[in-house]
Amino acid sequence: MRAQRLALVVVGLGLLAARTAQASNVTEFPDNGSEQMGRGGAWIARASDPLAAFYNPAGLAGQDTKLTLSVNLPFLQTCFARVAAANDQTADPFITSGTPFPKVCGDVGTFPTPSIGFNYRISPRVGAALLIVAPNGAASSAWPEFVTDSNGKLQPAPERYLLTYSNALFITPTIAVGWEPVNNLRFGASFQWGIAAATLSNASMAVNANGLSPASNDVKASISASSFFVPGFTLGAMWSAAPMLDVAAWYKFSAPIDASGDVKTYANYYDPNAAVVTGDTSKPDCGDGSGINKGCAPGLAHLKIPVPMEAKIGVRFHKPRKALDSEITEHRRDPLSQDVWDLEADFTWANDSAIDNLEVRFPSANDGTAVLPVNGTGGRLPPNADVRHHFRDVLGVRLGGDYNAIPDRLAVRAGAFFESQAADSQYQNLDFVSGARIGLALGGTLRIPVKKDASPAKGGLIELSLGYMHVFVTDLNNNDPNNPGLPALAGTTCNGGSFSGGSPTNVGTCGPTNPTTPFRSNWAVNLGTISNSLDVINVGAAYRF
Repeated sequence: MRAQRLALVVVGLGLLAARTAQASNVTEFPDNGSEQMGRGGAWIARASDPLAAFYNPAGLAGQDTKLTLSVNLPFLQTCFARVAAANDQTADPFITSGTPFPKVCGDVGTFPTPSIGFNYRISPRVGAALLIVAPNGAASSAWPEFVTDSNGKLQPAPERYLLTYSNALFITPTIAVGWEPVNNLRFGASFQWGIAAATLSNASMAVNANGLSPASNDVKASISASSFFVPGFTLGAMWSAAPMLDVAAWYKFSAPIDASGDVKTYANYYDPNAAVVTGDTSKPDCGDGSGINKGCAPGLAHLKIPVPMEAKIGVRFHKPRKALDSEITEHRRDPLSQDVWDLEADFTWANDSAIDNLEVRFPSANDGTAVLPVNGTGGRLPPNADVRHHFRDVLGVRLGGDYNAIPDRLAVRAGAFFESQAADSQYQNLDFVSGARIGLALGGTLRIPVKKDASPAKGGLIELSLGYMHVFVTDLNNNDPNNPGLPALAGTTCNGGSFSGGSPTNVGTCGPTNPTTPFRSNWAVNLGTISNSLDVINVGAAYRF
């Protein structure tokens, strides 16, 4: 029955797949793009390059025809110092010996997050853009499956029930238009076609019972899932209320990521003296090699991950340069040539409370019983393997600006932001960086003419940009061994119970959060301290036609 614990893996995996979405949204850091990131994300009232297609499409009206490419390189480290729950009855060496769990850290490689956008100046009052952008977040990580104890012996790693590997992608091809119907008032809208894919893995308990050794009771699972249509849109407005004042607003909506995929399982993977038993839900015989149809088929694992709504309002003060001719100023927005300096403040909201449960579901019979077997065990995949997050909405403030050290040639910029904590410590997890966040950023842009009569109005300009951001993240702490915390998924219904066909027949004690929820351990596996640190480098280039 160890196989039913497979659901635990899928749950953790599902969380990770959402590691790809927007700004005050817990799945990302502000913001993609060189200007945007270098200003700490304070940009919606400036909106002066093709990335406005996503971050405020109203800013496309008045932009010149321009192609831009930028890449963010995030360097994220997440560490977990686990504390054993008081009622944890696992025969884990670190529990039975009374020694603390060792602190473990995820190995997050530098996974580039690119963006490429093109804006076309249809008329002085209308601009349209095409954009492909990926969220500004860490998309891949690898955690240890084993750690070394004080005797130099390899033991199962303490974070294995939460996450051991993730590789997630979410890109949003975008088409947008901006329009200035009357002088100094602009509106815009965009449509996104999201594409998501993820491969994630972790471990869970095969049998929901006391006193079992992880080496014999744990099962590893890996899920690969994808969705090729996640629709969404943004709306934006910008009002130049005075020669030195711009006011802007922005709203984003996305449908949830509703992905289908397959699961592979590995039993006995800790035991060097036993053959590893594998399973694969994409094959009719569930991967046991018998050739007998047992009800498996491609796409029977389903993940549903909410993408929170977001909204921002921004106010931008700027000092215009004097004596600019009408060719540069009329219905044209180019702060590098038009301004001496600017300063913007944005206030943000993200509906992160939409991420309450991350749904992980498997097929069931009409009466709700589980139907998919797990090879090498007597268990089945539970129909409901959801993972609770119970996030809170996030409020934030951003402050940033540019100073044009050499007019029309060189700009330097800086910014900072604060975002409140999304996580409920009871349900803390390793999938998102969900503590309160403070970011500091620097950047700059160098504009180089590449033809004789190059100018903002006539084109022929290359822009090279560089940005750097460091993010301080508050630790998540849940060190009370009596806290119910977040249980692991298990392969049988309840601790001390039994089941028939996936339905409980003798319900023992189920998970600590909800005593009637089956397929959960009776103790928490997420207690302890989770810490994060993040640095991001951005490089970008653009050409003005």
